[in-house]
Amino acid sequence: MPGVPGMQQPSRRKPVQRGETTTKLPAFCGLPTPPIPPGANFTDAQSARWDELWSTASAWLWSESEIGLVAAYVHLERTLFDGSGTAATIREVKALGESLGMTPQSRARMGYVIGDE
Repeated sequence: MPGVPGMQQPSRRKPVQRGETTTKLPAFCGLPTPPIPPGANFTDAQSARWDELWSTASAWLWSESEIGLVAAYVHLERTLFDGSGTAATIREVKALGESLGMTPQSRARMGYVIGDE
């Protein structure tokens, strides 16, 4: 991937199996996890969450342009768990999750399902 050392553009966005109106995604993304963006300064728990998110079915939909959004999601999600988040944080986490296709509803709007979902 341009701009991300050691990361090649994977074949993420290629449909796995076309249905009449949806594309089925594998339940697990086994492609390489991109490096955490410089300056993210993640805790160990956030680093683990980063790895976890990049192994989900939704990660098949992401390209290098979503790396920053996923990092922001991990950071904001952590503020909710440590109690420093606000109602605005909740709204932003929800909006990022929707834009990244992390919910069944958002994937359906995008025309994707996970396996036999």
